[in-house]
Amino acid sequence: MNAPSKVSGFLSEALAPEIIEGLYKPLLERTFAPSLPAFTAINRAHIVMLAEAGLMPGDVAADLLRTVDALAAEGPAAFTLDGEREDAYFNYEAEVFARIGQTAGWLHMARSRNDLKSTADRLRARDLAERLYAGTLALREALIARAAPHFATVMTGYTHLQHAQPITWGWYLLGIEAGLRRDSARIADALDRLDECPLGAGAQAGTGFPIDRERTARLLGFERAHAHPLDAVANRDGLNELAYAATSTATTTGRMAQDFYLMATFEFGTLAFPDRIAITSSIMPQKKNLAVLEHLKARPAVLLGALTTAVGAARSVPFGHSQEVGAEATRWVWDALGEYADLLSIARIVVEAAEPKVERMAELAGANFATATALADSLVAHGMTFRAAHHVVGRFVRLSLEGRPLSPVDRIAEAAREVGEDCPPLDAAAIERALDPAGIITQAAGSGPSLVQSERLSAAAEAALAADRQRLDAWHARRAEAAAALDAAAAHIVTANEAAP
Repeated sequence: MNAPSKVSGFLSEALAPEIIEGLYKPLLERTFAPSLPAFTAINRAHIVMLAEAGLMPGDVAADLLRTVDALAAEGPAAFTLDGEREDAYFNYEAEVFARIGQTAGWLHMARSRNDLKSTADRLRARDLAERLYAGTLALREALIARAAPHFATVMTGYTHLQHAQPITWGWYLLGIEAGLRRDSARIADALDRLDECPLGAGAQAGTGFPIDRERTARLLGFERAHAHPLDAVANRDGLNELAYAATSTATTTGRMAQDFYLMATFEFGTLAFPDRIAITSSIMPQKKNLAVLEHLKARPAVLLGALTTAVGAARSVPFGHSQEVGAEATRWVWDALGEYADLLSIARIVVEAAEPKVERMAELAGANFATATALADSLVAHGMTFRAAHHVVGRFVRLSLEGRPLSPVDRIAEAAREVGEDCPPLDAAAIERALDPAGIITQAAGSGPSLVQSERLSAAAEAALAADRQRLDAWHARRAEAAAALDAAAAHIVTANEAAP
């Protein structure tokens, strides 16, 4: 006769050994330790709420709270994981039964694994979101700080990876910060939508017990209880949204890493990194490989793969709880988010360590006619239409490349003649000013990389960063206040029932 199920009075057989070994045991070993902190918080809040609502005797609540706290202190080593018990929660509950007997049966009153797991996922996602948000803020701070000394460090700006127009290193770094500012907002938006507590939703239809869902939500640091029980357990779209926000952020940092990767080559030679950023070759002793940049460049693919799995696994799944949504969809997201949160601090170190090679930047900025647009603008300022000026300067560049022995003034005149345009009067000094890449720094108008505009952008970036730091501080304060309130409420129950005869 087959052994009965360890978790059900209805199921007459234990899980097949193949299912245990091939599915539930690996799932359990992978998920138990990460789930334990959330189980601890959820169980404490749930017990406190039940006791305060008069749904659980005080002595039972005190006994359960002491046991939950003991298990939290002992950590994962306190548990002997058993694949026959299906998942992390039944294994947790089994240890509570082993310690306090049938009193443990009160723990699962007015809830399901479905709302417990959904709440645990939100707690875990919330923590990851705050780590990601804090990481982007630290990276933005580094970009702003590194930009400030280099508003006059002229370099080449590229389009299609070809010389385009002169910019400055500081202005470029502020551009990366502007992109990360939007990424920060996406992470914050995802966190706002994750800030609803599913606890009390039960399996899908709530519970008939008069529980106080707002109380458990507050004790766990959520903004509010999730209003619709079915939606609370059916969806993980907040986690998907966070994964997209992280993918977008990784794309921004990856593109920055790609620029740094090229700039640090011998051929470009515009950026240098200290040895602590590099690795070497196992065969070529002269090599200094910036492998860290390769990891930053590739990370969007890792996050995109996790996000694609999450969306794909939940596609065409009935709108309710299922393992597709609760386990398979999230299979790769947790590691992808956690690892990228760590990579953000590495990206910050890379930014702080990057040293522009000022002379080489200036040399390239003045080469290959990167100032041609400025010359065209000068012709427009002297009365020519821009399209006509575009043609004239294009021919001017062609004549220069062909080595025509003409002065700049004569070359402009010849270029205008060849394209059929009337050339306005432009002296040698005006042409020289237009062709000087450093001229961008002193521009008085426009939105380009002038010193004035860079300082404006920097001030706006610092103001936005300060506001975002206040937002993060407010989240941390709410979480801390909730944790303190939960500790106080739990201690009150335990103390009151220790004093009782």
